[in-house]
Amino acid sequence: MPRLLAPIISCGKLKIGKEVLLIVLSFSLANLTACGGSSGNVASHTVGDTLFLNHDLSSGNLLQWTHRDYGLGTDVGSNASGAGCLWYHLNVGGRRAAGMTATPTAHASPAAGSDSVYLWDPSQFWNHAPYEIWLRTSVMFPSAATIAMAGAMGEAPFQPTAGEWNWFLEFHNDGNPLPSCAREFANVALDVTTDPAPAGTPGTQNVRMAVRIMGGNDCAPNIVWVNGPPLAWDQWYDILLHIKWDAQAGIFEWYLNNFDLPYYSNLRIPTLYVRPAGYASPSYTSLTAANYRWHATWKSTIYLGPLRVASSRGAVLNAF
Repeated sequence: MPRLLAPIISCGKLKIGKEVLLIVLSFSLANLTACGGSSGNVASHTVGDTLFLNHDLSSGNLLQWTHRDYGLGTDVGSNASGAGCLWYHLNVGGRRAAGMTATPTAHASPAAGSDSVYLWDPSQFWNHAPYEIWLRTSVMFPSAATIAMAGAMGEAPFQPTAGEWNWFLEFHNDGNPLPSCAREFANVALDVTTDPAPAGTPGTQNVRMAVRIMGGNDCAPNIVWVNGPPLAWDQWYDILLHIKWDAQAGIFEWYLNNFDLPYYSNLRIPTLYVRPAGYASPSYTSLTAANYRWHATWKSTIYLGPLRVASSRGAVLNAF
């Protein structure tokens, strides 16, 4: 098991000589804290134009998200606690934003081989089958120029780690007990990927946005990767997701900077898991915004814009 002796850079602080143990754990285990389990609020299937979730940041803080994890545990600490950063911004490139900064000392996930901060909500009724939802948000990956103009204390230019572990938005599978054969990870996960390289090193080649969709038999899940365009720093990516929760005949559509034409569309794809008898089935999800990466020695910031979830395309497009 490799061990690394390195400087540990927290959000605005520098600590030298602390040993870092790198342990690669499963993505599912790494997010048990963020899953939160079901809220138990199972409502009748809603039709029409219904706004399910409003995180438009109009409150002037990040309190519209139910929970905040600076990398010390759910609702523990603050931006001054020496871990990660979660800052509200009134104006980054013309819109409100949540700044999410991962540091080597931020561990919202229990996996020692990763760094992470979270904004997350417990599972709601619309995270269950048979709901069909639309989510609208935006994301920016800042360079040093944007940080100099709009960044808060402890924020830093976005630098992905090499590979496929730079998650920034996910609908995670629930935290119920699983069979020993289970291979469950987040059902829908938005990511930045790069060409492979040793874990924890900077990703510099073929950097692009991507989405992973998983569902079906939880012991042999259907996995679909969708590669997005090459990543551009300092621009807002407008994102619209259309999802129907179903373990067999779900829907997943991803619109990127063009809400008239999907970048990817699959009208029959499993978006939840089927589990064996005796286990909660089908699965359900919860929503997490994150800056979740392999462990690295540098700080890195992602900006997430206002986010809303609704029952129809019209309701979410008219939300802001």
